[in-house]
Order: sequence, then structure tokens, then C-alpha cells
Amino acid sequence: MVSGQPGSLAPLFDPKVIAIIGASDNVLKFGGRPIRFMKEAGFAGTIYPINPRGGMIQGLQAYTDIREVPETVDLCVVTVPAPLVVEAVRNCAAAGVRSVVIFSSGFAEVDARGAAWQEELAAIARGCDMRMVGPNCMGVLNAATFAVGTFASSFEHGWPKPGNISVISQSGAVGGHIMVLSRERGLGVRGWITTGNEVDVDVADCIAFCAEDPETTVIASYIEGTRKPEKLLQAFATARANGKAVVMMKVGSSAVGAVAAGSHTASLAGADAIYDAIFRQFGVCRVYSLDEMLDVAGAASAGQFPDRNRLGIVTISGGIGVLAADIAAQHDLQVPELPAKAQKALKKLMPLAAVRNPVDTTAQMLNDMPVFEGSLRTMLTDGDCDAILIFLSTVGFSPRMIGQITEVLERVRRDFPGALMILSMVCRQPDREYLESLKYLVIEDPNRAIRAIAALVQFGRGFGRADTDTPPGLPAGAAAPPNRALSEVEAAEILRQAGLPMAPGRLAASADDAARAAVDVGYPVVLKIVSAAILHKSDIGGVKLNLRSVDEVRAAYQAIIAAVGLHAGDAPIDGVLVAPMISGGVETIIGVHRDPVFGPVVLFGLGGIFVEILKDVTFRIAPFGLDEAHRMIDEVRGRALLDGVRGQPASDVDALAMALCRLSVYAAAYADAIESIDINPFLVKAKGQGAVAVDALILPRQG
Repeated sequence: MVSGQPGSLAPLFDPKVIAIIGASDNVLKFGGRPIRFMKEAGFAGTIYPINPRGGMIQGLQAYTDIREVPETVDLCVVTVPAPLVVEAVRNCAAAGVRSVVIFSSGFAEVDARGAAWQEELAAIARGCDMRMVGPNCMGVLNAATFAVGTFASSFEHGWPKPGNISVISQSGAVGGHIMVLSRERGLGVRGWITTGNEVDVDVADCIAFCAEDPETTVIASYIEGTRKPEKLLQAFATARANGKAVVMMKVGSSAVGAVAAGSHTASLAGADAIYDAIFRQFGVCRVYSLDEMLDVAGAASAGQFPDRNRLGIVTISGGIGVLAADIAAQHDLQVPELPAKAQKALKKLMPLAAVRNPVDTTAQMLNDMPVFEGSLRTMLTDGDCDAILIFLSTVGFSPRMIGQITEVLERVRRDFPGALMILSMVCRQPDREYLESLKYLVIEDPNRAIRAIAALVQFGRGFGRADTDTPPGLPAGAAAPPNRALSEVEAAEILRQAGLPMAPGRLAASADDAARAAVDVGYPVVLKIVSAAILHKSDIGGVKLNLRSVDEVRAAYQAIIAAVGLHAGDAPIDGVLVAPMISGGVETIIGVHRDPVFGPVVLFGLGGIFVEILKDVTFRIAPFGLDEAHRMIDEVRGRALLDGVRGQPASDVDALAMALCRLSVYAAAYADAIESIDINPFLVKAKGQGAVAVDALILPRQG
């Protein structure tokens, strides 16, 4: 039933009454195709052709004006030329039409006149509850009810199979291609929509609808960007909470929006890195090809999502076993040695087989179906694996063999209804579809099969996350940075008030003052120039380290002042900071960057001053809690350094996680005032000893 809620997208996805403005008797025209396809497929709803000439169109009574239609229209398809679209849509609003799809091109994608028309359409959408898709889009489809709001010609060579995957694409051509590929693979489609110029409805709206839609369990989407970032993030969160797998192809990996004005964090925060972090944060599976999208979406549609990553491999080829184990390692899947009980049972079944895991049965297994069945049952009962990959090569092309294999798989599935089993083999389409109906995944290439398994584990872990990861509170003394250049001392005090552990220090105005400060602070000390105009102090000789006496401090002060005078003579100087020389610990960087789309994002990485060379960093949207901070820390390649290497003690990862949380809360609270923050290096000391920032930079947002 179509929802009665104003502004709902249900009339787009589940229309019962459809009108076509620009309807045509010519079934090859855009205005004729939807009518033809719905009539041929057997759409059970009502179709109203709209054409100024009236009369009969494809055997249906035509109306000269949408306002003459005798009942409320759920979906109106607009196919008239661009100059006539605004009036047609205005008439739809007057008639109480609930949703409109505009095929017509010639709007903002073309020229200024088209952009003006598009703005008029946006104004109409803002002024009523009618939802609008397009212009310049390929439309919408409900594969189960045969409601066609698209001019796509793919129905001329076959109808998509109804199912539980909803496809959402900003690109019409890409969306059409996905629909045909899905059909050819036998994947079941629930809804399909392309959003075009997104004058109203965009990808975020569609994902949000599908995240709540009981008929959708998998959301597959192609996206180039978003105009509704908050809606998109909420849609991802809703999908995860409702156990809906989201598979995204995000294109465009340029660093648009990154502001590298003296900030490590900003220079590393390319647009693609932010999207990548968002997908990880919200449990979205990012894919890089249409094949990969369909593999993962098809696998997820079976609804089996393990939360562990232990893979068992049964293969008739030793070489494929080695290959599969290598690929599994690349995708963070374990291929553990099987328990002794399982190995003993397998060895009894197949004395010549390798049974450690991968289990190399050789072709012997297929000459003896009881051995094949016994091997699978042993793996499922005693193998302690979360997924089983079964490589059978091309035996599926043998009518005799596929019949025997299918009988075994039927019995095994009855006894293990929830087990995740993937068949890597080639077979005929009817056999494939039957095996998939038994909830076996059939993916010919073991590489692709293992990638799909890894995605299912990712979803399973995401669905298992508790929604209790509450960010810490903002300390009472926290305040926004002033809208001017800040010195290191000022930045450190602001961050200290925000709850970040900052190294102590004293500001000195002379060599004698620096010597007295060093005694108070305690040797050894470090001296650093303090000037809001000097962002990278060490580059101009503005830092002196490991000073251990009064004479060294005096000399260092004078050397710093001389170097600054030589390289930055016009810079206003607040003084020289005298701080304790903190040694030991793991050098990291934590920071904030204001993304132009998503707002404040928090960075974590290893490498200290070498972070831009190593680029071992990750991001999260602010704010977040401790659990997310720990996941963030675990993502960097150098994570093992924090566990202690070569005799070094393990680091205080809990203190690091709390610092990331507190920084995220501060960044979110004052998002409008902050351009970027660098805390670099942020030293993480031994477990139980905390962490401390020894340098800080805040760039306030301008304007």
C-alpha cells in the first residue's frame, strides 16, 4: 500500500496510479515506452496518458491535462521538452500529484537558462509535499508490481527478477547498466531509481527510504557526491541499525575541498579519504567495480552475516587452495588450522587428502559422493569456521555430476540451514539459480568469492555493534577559538580546556627568563619560538631540543631569536616557550579538518613529523565515542607499534582513544569556528602512563 504520509517516497517506489505527461502512441518514444512496458508486463494499477490531443493512446483513454484525472496520482512521469516542464510540474502540484519523475534534459547540466528552469522546479518542490525526481534522469521501477516510471529500453530483452535488492544511482546510464547486469545474474530487484540532477529527491533520501522499507534488505548505490550529508549519514546509521547491507560505489577520488594551508591534517584530508572513512564508520561496504557491487549485493541478499572471520576452504585443486588462502589474507580473513577432531575425521574419509586447511581433497572427492558429503558435514560440525568456500571448478557443466552434487547440497542445507557456504564453480544458469535458492552463494572466481565473504563479515560485525557508543561530555571550561591567528601557547591552552592532555611550559621573554623557566620546568627542556605567524617552527630553526644546562638554554634562546630574525623577520613574536623534553612513547598525530561537505572530521595517524610521507592515517566524522575511537586506531597499518615491538612496552591505547573522543566532541561543538587542528606529535606513553601533546596548531575558520 502506498503510504499516506506527506513527502514520503512510497509513491515513487510503490505507485498504484501512474500518469504520463507527453504520452505517445509510438511505443519507441520516451512518452510511449512506460505505457507499453506496463501493459505488456501486467501492471495491476491504473495508467493515465496525458496529451493535449486527448483521444485514445495505446488503448487507454487520454486526458488533455493532469488536472482532469479523476483520482489522486501517485506518480506522474514527465516526458515533454525542457521549456514545457515547469508548467507541467506546476500543474501536477495543483492536481495533488504525490510524486513526479522528470525524464527531460536541458536544465542545469546544459546552460544558464536550464539552470533557471531547474531553480523554478526546486521552488515548486519546496512549496508542496510532492516529491520530484530528476530532471535529466532515467526514472524509477518496481520490479514486483511492474510499475514502470522509466524510458529504459532494457525491458525489450527481459524483465528483472523481483527480489530484495534496491538499486539507487545518480547516473542514469550506470543505473540502467546495473539493472541489466542484475537481471543477467538472476539477482532479485525490489526497487530501482536514478536521481539525475536531484532537484529534490537525492541518493540520501532514497537510501533513507530503503533503510526503513521492509521489502529491501540490500541497498546497492552508485554515488558521485551528496547535497544532503546529514541525511546520508543518518540513512547509513538507520540501515545498519535495521540490519540492511549497504553497498556503495563512490566515484571521484580527487582532493577537492582539502585546504593545505600549513596543516598536516588538511593536506591529508582529500574528499575520497573522507568518504572512505564514513563508509567504515557506518559499516558500508565500498566497492570499486560493478562486478564487485553485484557480487557483494547478491551475497548479502541471502541474509547470512557472520561476525567472525574464520574461513574454511575445501578444494579439488591444491593450487586453488594456496591461491584462496593468499586472497583471504588480503581481505583480513583467517584460514585457521582445523581442530584435531576435524582433521582426524577428514583423514579417515580421505587418507590421501591434505586436511589442515585448506582441505585439498583432490578429484577423489567427486568420485565418491559420500566422501563429498562427509567432508562438508565435518567442516560444518567440527571445523570451527564461519564460512566454507568449496571449489569445484567446471564440474557443474556435467549433467551427471551436477545432479549428484545437488542432491548432497540439498541434504546438507536441510541440516545446516544457517551455514554460510560458497560454491566456486562454473555451471549452467538454471542450476545456479536452484543452488542459490538453497542459499548457497555461487561465484565462479574464488578471488571474487572471498571478497564477497569478507564483505559479509564486515556487515555482520557492523550489525553486531551496540548503539551505546556515547561521546564524552564537553568540559565546562571549553570555548571556541577566537577568529584570529593563534600562537602555540594559545592553542595549547584552548585544547587543555577542552580536556586534551597538553605538555606544561612557560613563556620566556629573554635568555635569563628562559634559564629561570628551565629550572622551574626541570631539565632536560625544549625551546620553541611562539608566534601566530610561524606555523612550522622547526623549518626555520625555531626549535631546540634536549637542552640540559643553563648555558645550553641561554645559547638556544639566542640562536632561535637570530634564526627567526633571519627567516621571518616580520613575524610578531610572543616569546620562546620553555617546556619539558618529553621522550619515549609512540609518536602519533591527532587532528581536525573541516570537510566542506560533512563538517568536522577527526584524523589519527602514526609518524609524527613524517606523517605526510607515511600517510598512515584514518578519519572519522565528529563526534564519536570510545568504541569508534578504538576501531579508528586499529585501522592504521602501523597499529602494532602501539602494542610494543623489540622490547618496548605496550602503549596506553585507552588514553589515546579518550583523547580522540574528546577532540571529536570539541570539534563538533565548535564546528563553525574551526578550520583545522593539528596536535603533532601526540606522544602515547606506556600503558597506564597516559599520553601528552607536545605541539598544537589551531587554524580558526575565516569568514
